[in-house]
Amino acid sequence: MAPERNLIWIVSYPKSGNTWVRFLLCNLVFGVQESAASLNRLAPDIHELRPLPGPPREPMFMKTHFPFSPAMPLAGCTAGAVYVVRNPADVMLSNFHYSRRDGSLDNASSSALARYVEEYLSARGGRRWIELGMGAWDDHVRSWLGTPRPFPVLSLRYEDLLHDGLAAARQLCAFLGLIRTAGEMARAVAGASFGRLREMEEQDIRGQHVGIFYKPYLRPSIDAGLRFMRSGTAGEAARVLSVEQRQRVYETFGPVMRELGYGTPGA
Repeated sequence: MAPERNLIWIVSYPKSGNTWVRFLLCNLVFGVQESAASLNRLAPDIHELRPLPGPPREPMFMKTHFPFSPAMPLAGCTAGAVYVVRNPADVMLSNFHYSRRDGSLDNASSSALARYVEEYLSARGGRRWIELGMGAWDDHVRSWLGTPRPFPVLSLRYEDLLHDGLAAARQLCAFLGLIRTAGEMARAVAGASFGRLREMEEQDIRGQHVGIFYKPYLRPSIDAGLRFMRSGTAGEAARVLSVEQRQRVYETFGPVMRELGYGTPGA
């Protein structure tokens, strides 16, 4: 007997805004969440579940960074997906800083960034993520958005979320069949703001609550001031990367960037 299709994925390539959208979605469905721990109960991260759960018997949400394939864990349970996409230049830069936080890189110099950019673009994604089965950035996008699927997929752009969070909330409500008032949607958006999530991160660090924002092995980088919620902006790569590096991004990812509306290297 085929498993029931009860699972709605919250999907992205790493460092594209998945945590932000998970909070927004759960705020809309369950009410405003006050901690990362409650978020993980309502929309767990498949990459942190050991052992992997069996097919869900009731509708549920789950985070993943996996590209879609029939071999993906719980693929046969998929009822739908919310796919979060971000300009790949900003994704790359965010992954550079994330690598500093987790200890993969030990400095933020221009030479360290140049080496990281070269490695990332040569592989078309983060080496760590490729080793974990998440693949290249453009392949990841195409796996969820480039091929018709037997389930609906809502695509949300990180930049559009920044520009108009209420519009994104309305899209999520329509996709999920939720009826929410304007006030409820506004509270959901405010409860998922960068400032509010940064507050939760600081609370977890102070209380040493293990989860999204705090893990004991991250203590040295946390003490050095590095944070999961780092900037919450769009277009940083256009300001930080050289003209040549931005051109390399476009040469590497241009076809998918154009499909997603990201335009020219500096856009």
